[in-house]
Amino acid sequence: MNRDHLYAFYGSLRRGMSNHRRYKEGLEYLFSESVAGFRLYALPGYPYAVKTGSPGDIITVEVHRALDPTTERAIHDLEVGVGYVYDEVTVRGLRVGIYLFESAGAEPLVEGGDWVKFFGSR
Repeated sequence: MNRDHLYAFYGSLRRGMSNHRRYKEGLEYLFSESVAGFRLYALPGYPYAVKTGSPGDIITVEVHRALDPTTERAIHDLEVGVGYVYDEVTVRGLRVGIYLFESAGAEPLVEGGDWVKFFGSR
């Protein structure tokens, strides 16, 4: 887990989404940002991102600080429990945790890389 308790969320942990509502008391929203080098794919109820390294592949993330170790551990266990792996990425000069899939499957690409917009348009 991240030493500064900072995490980049791109899916169900973003504000207004299902898992954010579940954990919001233990999270502090800091800012939103577009991050290059990742592609976003849609599973039936949530997305996953994979690292591509291509500057043309962009996802939208929200950077949050975990306010307590219980929330931080619960989110980690949730993410790892469904197949994500922990990694870190630099966003605005900060080293933040991010949960990714190791490779893409046959799921649809989320055009534009913004899960909230994609989810809202469904």
